[in-house]
Amino acid sequence: MNQVSTTTAHEYTVLSDDEFEAFAVKHPQNSFLQSADFSRFQRARGQQVELFGIRRNGEMVAAGKLNFTTTRLGYTVCECAKGPLMDYTDPALVRDVVVLLRKRAAERKAAELRISPNLKYIARDEDGAEHPETTDNRPLVARLGGLGFRHQGLEMNFVNVNWMFVKNLQGIADPEELIMGTSYRTRKAIRKAEKNGVFLEQATLETLDDFYGALSRAGDEKGFVYREREYYENLLRTTSPEFTKLMMAKIDIPAYRKSITERLDAESATAAELRREVEETGSKKKANRLKVVQDLVDSYERSLKDIERFPDSVGVATVAAIHFVCYGDEVVCVIGGTVQDYIYFNGATSLYWGMMLHALEKGYPRYNFYGTFGISGQDQEGHGGYEFKKGFGGEVVQLVGDFVMPVRPAAFHANRLARSAAGAARTLLGRLPIKRA
Repeated sequence: MNQVSTTTAHEYTVLSDDEFEAFAVKHPQNSFLQSADFSRFQRARGQQVELFGIRRNGEMVAAGKLNFTTTRLGYTVCECAKGPLMDYTDPALVRDVVVLLRKRAAERKAAELRISPNLKYIARDEDGAEHPETTDNRPLVARLGGLGFRHQGLEMNFVNVNWMFVKNLQGIADPEELIMGTSYRTRKAIRKAEKNGVFLEQATLETLDDFYGALSRAGDEKGFVYREREYYENLLRTTSPEFTKLMMAKIDIPAYRKSITERLDAESATAAELRREVEETGSKKKANRLKVVQDLVDSYERSLKDIERFPDSVGVATVAAIHFVCYGDEVVCVIGGTVQDYIYFNGATSLYWGMMLHALEKGYPRYNFYGTFGISGQDQEGHGGYEFKKGFGGEVVQLVGDFVMPVRPAAFHANRLARSAAGAARTLLGRLPIKRA
């Protein structure tokens, strides 16, 4: 039987997956982290998940997914990541939801309650410049503080991502209009990859090793943190193929070499004929045409030289791998990258573009490049990735961030003190000289 808690106007109830999904997928703040698919995945990994709804006179007015995580020392955290889903402009609703969530966290012996509303903090443009007259949720931060939450700041968050780069796809009629909304450099990379025969493939349980091999190699080379193989296997087993898209960009090395060689031979023959005609007639028109064709010949020769290190025995190579999620109003690029040896083939560009086309075809109104760092300047870590995303067009999205509320104050403060002491000890040890043998 569903457990119910009440305030004067609202009641808390535990929901089934179907009840929760019916509300969550249509909510304007929807996120893949607040979905039935992701709930099933987390349960399969042994995590404690509870889906809840808040009703007013029988009508669902808020909902969310709670995760209960307990440390080895028995300290429990109740978290609603990218939620709860509700109208934050309704102070009475927000107050009652907070009261009910705190009560539920206490019933489950949690020492703290965490939320991170899926709302913009302030509006920003593609360069990260503020436009607070359009969107400004700073008053919400203050309001949540008045209800007992402590705002955790606005810094880049690598765990519960709060800085993103998002492209609005609404109003874009077709792929041609979509590609014209990208930068010249990005368009050139997209078309080069298409011309060179880069193709996309969605990983299954049978081809997961191909995906994971490229993902882990890219992660090791670029220094980003990726999950263990079992994580992606569980995703494939517990979520739908539309929700979880483990996408690979591939190139058939023998076919690519053959194609380039054939194009080189054809253009070389054309260049030879044009050169003969220029020598015989002195035609400026033919001379200009010769220059264009010779540039192509030079380009194909460079391409063949660039792939000399890849013998035909390589066969079909996986050049890039990215984990995407399609849910609610958006396609999200969660994590991934290009294998450095194959960067020439623009695999990541192909994957971003291919999934952008998928979003357009399926009617997703947003394409979310997700965690984005290095926005403030070229000397910052992650700036290159930000510039790469910017080439596709879009805007910087900054969310309001994380909020923490003590539920069992004594345990909460003791845990904070212990963490601070541990952090200080690590800092001190880092400064001590290392004794060498």
